[in-house]
Amino acid sequence: MTKCIPIIIGGVIQDVVGGKTKELTLSNEQKVFIPVLDSNHINLLIGSKIKINLTLNQIINFLYTVGQRWKSEEYARRRTYIRNLKQCLGYSSEMAKLEANWIAMLLCSKSALYDIVKYDLGSLHIIDEWIAQGECYVKAFPKGKSVHLLAGNVPLSGVTSILRAILTKNECIVKTSSADPFTATALISSFIDTDADHPITRSMSVMYWSHDEDISLPKIIMKHADVVVAWGGDEAIKWAVKYTPANINILKFGPKKSISIVDNPEDMIIAATGVAHDICFYDQQACFSTQNVYYIGDKISLFIDELEKQLTLYENILPKGFQSFDERAVFSLTEKECLFAGYKVKKGINQSWLIVESPLNALGSQPLSRSVYVHHVSELSDILPFINGSTTQTVSITPWESSFKYRDQLAERGVQRIVESGMNNIFRVGGSHDGMRPLQHLVNYISQERPSDYTTKDVAVGIEQTRYLQEDKFLVFVP
Repeated sequence: MTKCIPIIIGGVIQDVVGGKTKELTLSNEQKVFIPVLDSNHINLLIGSKIKINLTLNQIINFLYTVGQRWKSEEYARRRTYIRNLKQCLGYSSEMAKLEANWIAMLLCSKSALYDIVKYDLGSLHIIDEWIAQGECYVKAFPKGKSVHLLAGNVPLSGVTSILRAILTKNECIVKTSSADPFTATALISSFIDTDADHPITRSMSVMYWSHDEDISLPKIIMKHADVVVAWGGDEAIKWAVKYTPANINILKFGPKKSISIVDNPEDMIIAATGVAHDICFYDQQACFSTQNVYYIGDKISLFIDELEKQLTLYENILPKGFQSFDERAVFSLTEKECLFAGYKVKKGINQSWLIVESPLNALGSQPLSRSVYVHHVSELSDILPFINGSTTQTVSITPWESSFKYRDQLAERGVQRIVESGMNNIFRVGGSHDGMRPLQHLVNYISQERPSDYTTKDVAVGIEQTRYLQEDKFLVFVP
C-alpha cells in the first residue's frame, strides 16, 4: 500500500479524502502520495493568525517535552520515521537511527537552545521583554509568518530551520523537499502527539508543492510571507528569490562546498579518522561535507593508507545509503577518468568510497558518495586559490592547533566556518551559519527611545532642539 503524507495546517492534519493527490517518486524508486494544494488550504493558511504568547522558558520546555518522546526508542513516531528513511529514502539503518537521535538531541538540549538565543540575539531576555540598551529600550518581535523552503539532502537542516523560527516565536509554513517529505511532517506530528492545542503546535503548517507545476497557489503563500528561509541548490535559491516579495528578507542557505586541511600531523590515525568522518556524514550531500583534502607535509602516503582504513571503518559503522544506477555509473566513470589521467586511485568494496591522489590544479568531476580528491601541497598559500568566498563553507583542519595558524588567511578568503576535522556536522553554539546569525533575521528589533530630558554621556543636559535652533547653540553641545 502506497503511503500518503498529509498536509498539516495550523497544527491540524487535513483530511485527504475528497482532495486531489499526486504520486511522488523518491530517490530509491519508492512512491508516496502527496495531497495537492487547493484554495481551501490556502485560505486556511492565510487566514491563520497565531500569536505565540509564550515566554522563552515555556517554548523550550515544550520542545524538551517533545524531545523526550524522540529520545525513547519505543516512540511510535520515531520508529515510523526511521522506517520511512530506510524504506523510502534508502538510508542505512545506522544513518536513519542517527537522524532520529539527532532530532532528540536538538530538542532536549535546553541549555543549548537558551544559548542560541543569547548569542544570536545578544540577550536571553530580549525576546520576552524590553531591555535597556544605550539610550533606548529594545525588544525583539517575531517577523510573523516564516516560510521555510527545505532541502532534502540534510534532514536536520529542516529541523534546525523550524527550531530557529520557534525560538523567535514565528509561525512556520514549511514546504518539504521531494527528496525528504518525511522529516518536517514527523517533527510537527510529534508536536501534535505531545499537545495538539499548544500554541507552538497550532503555529505549524507543512506541505509540499513542485516548482515545475502550477505555482499559482504557492505564489500566494510566498506573497504573504514575512520572512523566507531557503535551503538547497542553485535552482531552489533562484526560485525563492524570484517569488519572494521585494520587501521581505530571505535567508539563503546553499549551495556550498567544503574542504579539509591536513597539516603534517603526528598522529595519523586521529587525522585520518576526522577526515573520514567529514567525508562520510550524509555521503557528501551536505554543504559541510569534505570533497577535497589538502595535505601539507611529507607523509602523504601514510595518511592515504590510514584514510583508506578509516573509510572502511565508517562503511561498517555508518554505511552508505541507497545509490541509484545513475549514481553508481557516475562513480565508475569518475574512477576510470582518474585512472586514465594517471592519478593514484583507491576504491572501497562495492563502491563504498573512492580516494584519488591528484595534482593540485587537476580537479576532476565529483560524484560525491564518499569520493575524495587528495592533493599534496607545500603550504597554505597553495590552497588559498582554490577557496571561493561565495561557495566555500567549512574548512576542517587537523591537527586542531593548526587552525590558529591559518584562520586569519582563511577568513580573509571568505571561508565561513573553521572546525576541527571530524566535527563538520556539529554547528557549535555561538557560531555563525553561512556568515550570519540566523535568529537576527527572524525578528524585528523595536526600540523605545528615551525622552528629551534624558541626558547622555556626551550631552549632560536635556535635548531642547527648538531652543538650540533659536539661539544657534548647537555647536556648544558638540563634544
